[in-house]
Amino acid sequence: MKVGVKESADRVLRGAVEQENGVAGVVAMATDREDNFYEGAEGKRELGKEQEMTTDTVFAIFSCTKAITGVAVKQLVEEGKISLDHPAKEYAPEIADIQVLEGFDADGEPRLRPPASDVTVEQLMLHTAGFGYDFFNEDLVKYGEKRDVPSVVTSSMASLTSCLLFDPGEQWEYGSNIDWAGKVVEGARGKRLGEVMKERIFEPLGMNETAFTMTDEMRSRRTTMHQRGEDGTLTAMPDFELP
Repeated sequence: MKVGVKESADRVLRGAVEQENGVAGVVAMATDREDNFYEGAEGKRELGKEQEMTTDTVFAIFSCTKAITGVAVKQLVEEGKISLDHPAKEYAPEIADIQVLEGFDADGEPRLRPPASDVTVEQLMLHTAGFGYDFFNEDLVKYGEKRDVPSVVTSSMASLTSCLLFDPGEQWEYGSNIDWAGKVVEGARGKRLGEVMKERIFEPLGMNETAFTMTDEMRSRRTTMHQRGEDGTLTAMPDFELP
């Protein structure tokens, strides 16, 4: 432990929990090329409950999964199995069926057209392919309602079969691009993405408690999601868990 780091870092974590409307609990770690030189936890796994937040608490990492999928893609590039400038449809054929949304007619029906060019793997990695997220984009909500496309929070393949918001490469929009990059990995490897990550990333790095599906033991250490109200207060959401 580097001199003074633990005391200073512990104080920061404690302040984040103890301040007015602070977080329920927090875990922080710092590492260098040798090892973790700081590991700390403060607060509770769920507001109003007794379970302490610990350094082995299990979190949903949401969009941080994008970095892991990016590693899986770049491993394929390093091995010469795929190229970033190749059309993604070479590895994920379903992407070729997705069209660009140009707007809605007087009856609210979507107006669609084929994209001006194929989506490339690089565009998926850079969020410039044209995909968005329905919880950030009203047009995608309307499209989903009209075409019976479920929300991305369902974690289903059907949620990815939405529409493009613009021609590939024309703009930047944060969305389900990296989910499609995961489909590229599956097509190139011939395995499910979770299997690829386990074999090529998690096991080599000793990340033995990172997965798409929690074991019962992992769930017993899961932290609860909290929602912040307009007045700043936090409310626990113990039943919130993505499929």
